[in-house]
Amino acid sequence: MTTAPEDGVLPLKPAPRSRNFIVFAVAQCLNFSGSWAQKTAVGWLAWELTHSPAWVGAIALSDLIAALWVAPLAGAVTDRSNPFRLILLTQSLAILNCIAIWLLVATGLVSPWLLLLWAIVEATLQGFNQPTRMLVTGTLAPEGRVSQAIATNSIAVNIARTGGPAIAGLLIVNVGIESVFLFNALSFALIFAVLLRVRRWIDHPPLTSRSAPLAGDVLAGFRYIRREPPIAMLFVLTISFSLLARPFTELFPALAGGSFDGGPQMLAMLMSAQGLGAFVGASWMLRRQGAHALVRTSYGAAFGISAALVIFAFMESALFALPTIALAGLFHVVCNIAMQSMAQTMSLAALRGRVLALYTLVFRAAPALGAFVIGSLAEWFDLQTMIGIAAALFAMILCAALPSARRIYFGKTG
Repeated sequence: MTTAPEDGVLPLKPAPRSRNFIVFAVAQCLNFSGSWAQKTAVGWLAWELTHSPAWVGAIALSDLIAALWVAPLAGAVTDRSNPFRLILLTQSLAILNCIAIWLLVATGLVSPWLLLLWAIVEATLQGFNQPTRMLVTGTLAPEGRVSQAIATNSIAVNIARTGGPAIAGLLIVNVGIESVFLFNALSFALIFAVLLRVRRWIDHPPLTSRSAPLAGDVLAGFRYIRREPPIAMLFVLTISFSLLARPFTELFPALAGGSFDGGPQMLAMLMSAQGLGAFVGASWMLRRQGAHALVRTSYGAAFGISAALVIFAFMESALFALPTIALAGLFHVVCNIAMQSMAQTMSLAALRGRVLALYTLVFRAAPALGAFVIGSLAEWFDLQTMIGIAAALFAMILCAALPSARRIYFGKTG
């Protein structure tokens, strides 16, 4: 059995070139297009089956149900595993899950409860896959270019966020909703080929020894985050951002079908507007930024998304709502890239998988919880108004946290 290298030091390999993380991002772009098409189809399927914002939020809540137990475990597993083998396994299982939902829909056996169960399984697989993907992205970046690698990957995500929903809308209208799941299954082909190309940099023993109990490694990740002030403060920002500002994307199906009286095309327009704004934001983040600049960027973007969503709450026409959604998408991705770069560069290498996994837990589960709460309240109050109130509350938390952030990151007390 392969053991961890002594003191976490791996045998020297040639430094990865910039083109490696670019090629990996291109492959992920196709894969993410399938994922976003599937996400669009699942959201619309939930709306068609129930016509309930609460059920749309409940499907989004599947991320929380799975992530609560998956993410802490996934972080320890990531630190204790060979990255190449782990990402290969999780990708293979994801394809099988695509085929499972295709069969349920094609045979007419799908129901709201079965869809919820499938979504929990999907969230579980993604919970193990995402920390490994993030770790691979950082590993493929040359020294000093982690934030640019994350931005490149984010551009791929947001091209997919724009193209995936549009493809889903076309397939749903012209072929049938079940075809979207087959498209997603086929989108995995290129990423398998690229994983073989970059294998020399990601196929290595883990930095953390497997001799320690797994539960101990899980707890060590929580202790590290709690005891390191810069990481702890980062998680305060991430939790409040994910719970109060981020959930607007999970509620797009209810906004499209309810607030704007539209169909799949309206849903695709909302998601594409958000994706277009995010693409602009990710492109801006391609420039190099130091540690202090990343902190300023994250907080500036956090205030920006708060303002955009408050304005969106007053937009009655889709014509005027779409630009505010694009603006929210821009600030959303800028804040995410800055926060994820901080998580990658500020954490110890041997604990980075656990930090990234818990970051993923917050970034996926908290929006699901927020969407569920906002969607449930929207049964009695206007959905757009509730989104604006949540964003305003987020801005208030930011104002309260700024003095501590200035002290921790910049050593300023004033």
